[in-house]
Amino acid sequence: MFPFFKKRSAETEPPLNKRVQTMKCRKINFVDDDYDGLCRDMKTDRKALLRLKPVNYYAIKNSYIMGMLYSEEDFSDNYIQLLHFESEKRTGKSELFPVDTETAVKALAKVGIMIDLKKLHEEKQDK
Repeated sequence: MFPFFKKRSAETEPPLNKRVQTMKCRKINFVDDDYDGLCRDMKTDRKALLRLKPVNYYAIKNSYIMGMLYSEEDFSDNYIQLLHFESEKRTGKSELFPVDTETAVKALAKVGIMIDLKKLHEEKQDK
């Protein structure tokens, strides 16, 4: 009757969105530093993500950028989506950007999540 009220079906969802739902997601909060400029820069240079400074969610609630980092177990495939929040309301949502392994590991290291890629690859080969 009202087709525009229907929920989006799984068939119409983009394949990349389906793929990231199976990946591990880690949330990283960053100081708000020109969200629109960051999204523009991420289209050409994925390392633009590394210029952001991490922040504790409770330290700065007024305005921040949340990075949703989706990764495979061995970090062979990584994507990030950037969300902008102001006064606890989401005011922006970027597309999914592919991120190389080195950039993903460095972004996680900024918030204290240390990843030993050599150990991960050794464990993968042992299986």
